[in-house]
Amino acid sequence: MTRELRDHYAETFRRHGPSPLGVDWRGLPDLELRYRKMLEVIPAGRRHRPTVLDVGCGFGGLYAYALDQGLDLRYTGIDVVPEMITHARATLPSGEFRCEDVFELPPGSRYDYVVCNGILTQKLTTSTRDMDRHAQRLIRRLHELSTVGAVFNVMTSKVDYTKDNLYHRHPAELLAWCMAEVTDRVRVDHAYPLYEYSVYLYREGVE
Repeated sequence: MTRELRDHYAETFRRHGPSPLGVDWRGLPDLELRYRKMLEVIPAGRRHRPTVLDVGCGFGGLYAYALDQGLDLRYTGIDVVPEMITHARATLPSGEFRCEDVFELPPGSRYDYVVCNGILTQKLTTSTRDMDRHAQRLIRRLHELSTVGAVFNVMTSKVDYTKDNLYHRHPAELLAWCMAEVTDRVRVDHAYPLYEYSVYLYREGVE
């Protein structure tokens, strides 16, 4: 799955460069809405400069958006597409960008917040059953890496039609799985005008 995603996004970036199409999104308004939803995992009025891990950071679009919004983050972005990481390092020197797989991070790696935008919306040619297993493994990993909260997005199944290359999952089913297997401190946002939803996972005892 990781290899297929790497090859897919390397090709979209080669063809379209640092743009919404370069990460296989439809347009800038949709992309910025997704950025806003990812950054909502960080509460307003926080008292310290949080550490953030961006899993599948692409060319650094989310970090650039955060900087434009005046957010002060200790940011690390990881991606498996070397060309995207090279671009991000050259254009966003205040962030840390690494070509790395989330499952291969050093033991003990921890961040206040972990965001994962668009990685669980695509399944490409992977079967739904295999994608379910991959998604559950990745969701557990996102939560494991966070000390406060994590967020990811998934295509909703509450639509008139689905696409074979996208990962559609029923929000109630995924919510139930997260609460049973990961944490019961979960929030689901299915209210914004895209065919997806965002899931926020928080640590026990964190206010």
